[in-house]
Amino acid sequence: MAEKKEGRRADDMSAEEVKQFWHGFCERKGIDAVTRARGDAKIDEDPDYWADQTMMRLLDMVST
Repeated sequence: MAEKKEGRRADDMSAEEVKQFWHGFCERKGIDAVTRARGDAKIDEDPDYWADQTMMRLLDMVST
């Protein structure tokens, strides 16, 4: 079992953790590098928001 860090909720994710999840999603789905970079930029703008969203929603946002 993963060790819980003091003062941090289990659902708190840093921008880097959200990006790691996004990058894994992109690899599994065969998402191109340009779209992946646009997703990274969106995550940087508001990592707390994207930590609570699905990666399909992020993909929809950066694919249009």
